[in-house]
Amino acid sequence: MNRKILIGVDARPLAYGFTGNSRYLWEVLKIITKLEHPFQFRLYSNKPIHKVFSEIGQLPNVELAPIKSFLGVFWLNFILPRQLRQDQVSIFWGTLQLLPIFPLHCPMIVNYHDVNFLSAPQTMTKLNFWQHKILSRFTLRNANRILCLSKNTEKELHEYSKQTCNKTRVVYPGANRDNFVAKELPYKKFILSVGTLEPRKNLFTIVKAYLKLKEEQKGFPYSLLLAGRFGWGDKTLAEDLQNNKYTRFGIFFHENPSEEELLYLYKNCEFFVFPSLHEGFGLPLIEAMVEDKCCIASDIPVFCEILNKEDDIFVPPLDIDAWKHAFLNMANRSIKTRTHKIKEDEWNWHTTSKQILEELFKLSKISN
Repeated sequence: MNRKILIGVDARPLAYGFTGNSRYLWEVLKIITKLEHPFQFRLYSNKPIHKVFSEIGQLPNVELAPIKSFLGVFWLNFILPRQLRQDQVSIFWGTLQLLPIFPLHCPMIVNYHDVNFLSAPQTMTKLNFWQHKILSRFTLRNANRILCLSKNTEKELHEYSKQTCNKTRVVYPGANRDNFVAKELPYKKFILSVGTLEPRKNLFTIVKAYLKLKEEQKGFPYSLLLAGRFGWGDKTLAEDLQNNKYTRFGIFFHENPSEEELLYLYKNCEFFVFPSLHEGFGLPLIEAMVEDKCCIASDIPVFCEILNKEDDIFVPPLDIDAWKHAFLNMANRSIKTRTHKIKEDEWNWHTTSKQILEELFKLSKISN
């Protein structure tokens, strides 16, 4: 039997529960590890894998490396390279936009979700901003292949660094939930938004818009449901939601929804709202679209890549009155389902996984 080609994977996204990065990696691993290929995936992290990914050890062709607990940037640049050499890894897959600053003994492929340190630095923690500001140039230099989450991210990368022009490929995420059954929740007649409570998600703006709408239209029939996890910043909003300050106005927060709960929320919301100031893509939008929901979203380039004006409404991100009117306009539509239906092979994790597998095959030829 031929020896498997060992792929080292930066598994740190799986240490934080469900986020955009972790969902991307988790969904791809679930599919790609079951396809026919010569690869074995070894997952490396400086923190334990979160309990929501407890099934990771049951996936075929997947193994977990021993945890080496160090500060992330130190671990990535000094601890991890030694582990990769010792394990004779043939390809390294960086999933958090950063690769080691020194070239490795093997080819490297990296996921690039956004270029926030250039286009939206105000939405990042200072530590995260400076880490990407300083280290990204090494990543882009050392990467053999760069997987961009959207055409907009690819465009921004090319503008930032000409050396990336022959390295990039756009690999969209998927949105299908083939193996889940919706879990019943008590919410009825609600508008949904999904995202981590952090400044970039701009959730306080839609809270203000909804409160203003309810003040002017006391009979407005829909509640506003925010689903996600507590992140950083927006401390006042987080505390208010934890203390149920807004429930009497019809605003609710569902913390850390499971896959089955998210499926219920997407299926049963009246329409979906996504007010981000900046995104590399916007995975919740296509998850809502797969369930045939119309969306109200910030008028930013990447969302125009996903949505259409026939079904969806675009709003200046910080314009409270515009959000208020958009809520009202969408609520007053006689038909709230999409006219442009998602095709079965669009936004599919199987497609995403096969495209990544194609890139791993190409790199395996380099490593040999």
